[in-house]
Order: sequence, then structure tokens, then C-alpha cells
Amino acid sequence: MPRQSVAALFDGPGRLKLSEIQIPDPGPGEVLLQVMACGVCGSDLHQLEGRWEQPPFAPGHEVAGTITAVGAGVTGLEIGARMCVEPFIYCGRCRYCLSGRYFQCPQMGFLTLTAHGGFCRYLLTPAYSVYRLSDNVSFEVGALAEPLAVAVHAARLVAVTAADGVLVLGAGTIGLMCVAAARHLGARRVFVTARHAHQAEAALILGAEAALSTETEQLRAQLQRVLPGGPDVVLEAVGSQARALQQAVEVAGKLGRIALMGGNTGPMNGIDFAPVISKELSLYGSGCYSQFGTSRDFSIALDALAAAPDTFERLITHRFDLAQVREAFAVALDKNRSRALKVVVCP
Repeated sequence: MPRQSVAALFDGPGRLKLSEIQIPDPGPGEVLLQVMACGVCGSDLHQLEGRWEQPPFAPGHEVAGTITAVGAGVTGLEIGARMCVEPFIYCGRCRYCLSGRYFQCPQMGFLTLTAHGGFCRYLLTPAYSVYRLSDNVSFEVGALAEPLAVAVHAARLVAVTAADGVLVLGAGTIGLMCVAAARHLGARRVFVTARHAHQAEAALILGAEAALSTETEQLRAQLQRVLPGGPDVVLEAVGSQARALQQAVEVAGKLGRIALMGGNTGPMNGIDFAPVISKELSLYGSGCYSQFGTSRDFSIALDALAAAPDTFERLITHRFDLAQVREAFAVALDKNRSRALKVVVCP
């Protein structure tokens, strides 16, 4: 049983360091994972740049690995099992947890914010947070379950159906996952806006009919040709800039449903909400994954990965060892030059 583990830690804006940390034995209801893959997320980059807080824990919440030890009371999980991690820690007793919406738990913790995350050789996590990977899913693809679950949650919030034409704003990781989620949930037509050619190509691989302009007037003209009357659903995956939300409400069709899920890195000022009223739009804030009824977003994401593992494998453009974590973050930060889609650290 390892007592020491190498981990990447933030060391001020723009700086990462490798340090030795203590990994305790798993306690009751916990499991210890050997991390095999951890994706670099946009939120990790915000933390690196100092735009978000840098807690004293290893970052990395897109995690897959193998179980190396289990704590007391853990059943059904054997040593060596291949798992991915839903990085929430929650009470399981409050009204939000009991309704399945544990993302809103007042006691909610999160790997990387309140405990060590996956840029580490070993990871301690509650047993309820691990999900078994299908045999045909690699660890790198398994790490995509987390961002895909974010997209699945948004698509389920707005109740994407086979009757819907869907527009995804943005073709970063979450935008690409929205394309995959909308297709997996049966949307009849899916379009995406993309700034870069390599992102547009990836969106087409995942099932988008076409990549459209990011400029509102040109986008509006393109939508008039492909989705007359506008999209039934808009999944906004750009961020908190006023332009993205304004664009969403302007191009959505009458009675459209909009999920706002882009990362919040600043205030959203100067937005004209008149189209929301005149078109009777429904706006949904989509923070993260949880559960609707008896079905968890993570489980649906894993089903989607298992149904097309080779397709998702094509999104993994860069792999690095933990010792190269600084280079991994640099590549993820400079996507224009690196043409990175998903950067994965494989400790």
C-alpha cells in the first residue's frame, strides 16, 4: 500500500510544482485508485492562471483508474477493477441528495477543491463516486465521462428529444460533448458553432451536421437555411461573456429552451432579455451532473462512451506523463497552436 504519492500542485498564478503527498488507507466507504488517466479541464486552466482559487489540493477531476484498496463496508468493488470517478462528495441525506440533485448539497465537496484530485498517482474517493468502465473503453476515454456527463445533464434539463433541432454554441470540450450528448439522446439534427477548423472537424465526427459561424448575423442567416424558425434547443458552452448568452437568446426559435453551462469567469452585463419575453424562451442554468429519477447523468455518459469508444478516442490528441504536467497544461492553454482537443495526463 503506497504511503507517498507524487502530485501536481498549484504554486501561484501560472505555476505548477510536483510534490510528495501522504495518501492514507481508505476509510469506511472509501476506495483507493491508482490513477491511469486524468484530463486537463478548462477549470484547471482558470485555476492555473489565477482566475479561480488555487486550493492546496492536486487538481484534476476527469479521472479514470484501477482500484488498489477498499475500505470497510465497501462491497461489489474488487481490487483491479477499472473505474472512472464522479468527483463529488455529498451527504446523501439532505433534500437535494434525496431528490437525486446532489450537486446542490450544502455539504458538497469536490475533488481538487476539498480533496486531492487526479493529477496524482493515487486517489482516495468515496466508493459511491466510482463507476465501472466497459471493457471496450480505455482509461483515457473513460476520463471523458466527466465532461460528457456535464453535457448529458444540460441536454436532459432541456429535455432534448427526437423532435428537436439543436444548436451548440462553442466547440471546446464541453461543446463537443454537447454534440455527442444531444445525438445520444436522439436529437434529429445537431449543429455547432466553432472558431477553429480542428474543433469543427471533431464536432462532425461526433455527429454534428455542420459547423456554423460564431458571428451572430452570419449564424442567423445560416440557421435560416438549415433550421428555419431557429433551433428548438440551444446548449450554450462558451462562457460568461455577454455575447454568448445574448447570441443564444437572439438565435433561439420561438418557445426554445436554452441551457447555460459555460464557465463563469466574469459578470454577464448588458444583456437584452427582450427576446426571452417575446419568444417565450425557457432558460435553464446547468451547473453539473446529478440524477433524474433513477438514472444518473454519469451512467448515461458511460453508455455513450461504450457505444462508440473509437469515436471518442479520436478526441484524445495529447498524452503526457505526470512528470510532464506543466507541458500538458501549456499545450491545453495554447489550443490554437497545438490544435489540442483533449489533453490527458497518464500518471
